[in-house]
Amino acid sequence: MINPAPDYKMLYEQELKEKQKALELVNHQQKKIFSLSFELDKLRKYIFGSKSEKLPHKTSDPQQIGLFDLGTSQAQKEECSEKAVEKAQKTPAKKREKGIGRMTLPENLRRETIIIEPLEDTSGCVRIGEEVTEVLELVPAEFYVKRYVRPKYARASGDGVIIGVLPDRVIEKGIPSESVIAQMSVDKYVYGMPLHRQLDKYGKLGVKIPASTASDWQIKGWRQLVPLWELLRLMVLQQKYLQADETPLKVLDRDHKNGIHQGYLWVYHAPADKLVLFDYQRGRSANGPKIMLADYKGIIQTDGYTVYESLFGNSASIILVYCMAHARRKFVDALKDDKVKATFVLGKMQELYVLEQQMRDAGNSWEERTIIRQEKATPILKELKEWMLEQLHIVLPSSPLGQALAYTSRRWEGLSAYAMHGQIEIDNNLAENAIRTIAIGRKNYLFAGSHQAAEMTAAMYSFMASCKRNNVDEVAWLKDVFERIQSIKHKNLYQLLPNNWEQYRVKD
Repeated sequence: MINPAPDYKMLYEQELKEKQKALELVNHQQKKIFSLSFELDKLRKYIFGSKSEKLPHKTSDPQQIGLFDLGTSQAQKEECSEKAVEKAQKTPAKKREKGIGRMTLPENLRRETIIIEPLEDTSGCVRIGEEVTEVLELVPAEFYVKRYVRPKYARASGDGVIIGVLPDRVIEKGIPSESVIAQMSVDKYVYGMPLHRQLDKYGKLGVKIPASTASDWQIKGWRQLVPLWELLRLMVLQQKYLQADETPLKVLDRDHKNGIHQGYLWVYHAPADKLVLFDYQRGRSANGPKIMLADYKGIIQTDGYTVYESLFGNSASIILVYCMAHARRKFVDALKDDKVKATFVLGKMQELYVLEQQMRDAGNSWEERTIIRQEKATPILKELKEWMLEQLHIVLPSSPLGQALAYTSRRWEGLSAYAMHGQIEIDNNLAENAIRTIAIGRKNYLFAGSHQAAEMTAAMYSFMASCKRNNVDEVAWLKDVFERIQSIKHKNLYQLLPNNWEQYRVKD
């Protein structure tokens, strides 16, 4: 029997299909390798590289700009060295004043003068001057006991006893003063010092405090602040412009896997009144801002987190403004992919930031900033928008530059909205700065003891961050608030908020 002739056309088409599948698989794997390499480079830079996103000064050739230059060339070093030597030869060295080292000691520090006479007999000598050497000294913290003695008097008529009234106390009939509880709170929520480290330090100062007792002191101190916390929350949510962000916080929870629950602190920063509000939520879902901002009307500035877009993207009462710093980071990451185009965008963004710095240095009012932004920032933003729309059709969408362009162009209306009003910030960095203290703290104490403790943590971080924004000494503020909050009239409670405190504080 004669076998039929093979169908060469079918075999050829089948071979082509197999080659096409193999080629698609190779392309897919190459894209995956490129994507993973890109993520690895980002991780390496995050761990080992420079954190600065600033561009260096412009050169004659814009393509020669390098964002992460590690140093100058040998020729540049030699040139700088020669100039420095020449300048040193021309300019005589300024003599340092006697008694002054590299750092000038503050004039407000108490001075203790010690006279050191020569060992040799100075009888008959004429004093012709003196040499003064100032040394910075430190006296370790000291616990002491404050005794309130209240004489008791019996009225002559026999009608009762007269005695002085004790000042308000955070813990009535308790051991700690307001200053002790204030210092413990500030050490934890400003300097990130866990309670057990504080107690170890206090033990070396001569006072042994059980951990449970110290924890109880802090909780009772917090309870005194609840009315002020509620007022702070009300004042922040009444603002017409807020910056929002979120950060994780681990919480002990026996009902959760491994006994640790991943909670979140949502921050709402009011730049106009310099107030910060942290809100603890058990997750990062939309429920947190949805509940907090249910009745809010105004402007919300955020990063690119999709929760805000899903909640307020089409809202009639809330305008979403985005963070230019987050968009800029996308192009920083894309430098290795396409240095020329990424550098072009970064250069334009740097022009916007230089303009902002110039206005800050000049102390321009928000009305003046509005006019200057319209005149100088708007043309740059328009140019960037047109350039990015053109590039979207040229650049590979899956590339780092393509992803940066897609992220930025999709949010461009919100990114450029800051130019319309001088009170809106170009980015969300003020809110991110408020979070930094939390990041330091959780590296030390690792987690909150319970969900209730996490809520107290949110409140205390709110107060401490608000103090920092207003350049207020946290210990002095908290001590004063503890001493006054029980007796102050409710209508005057606003005087204790960090942004009003200096104006209404009781001077010592």
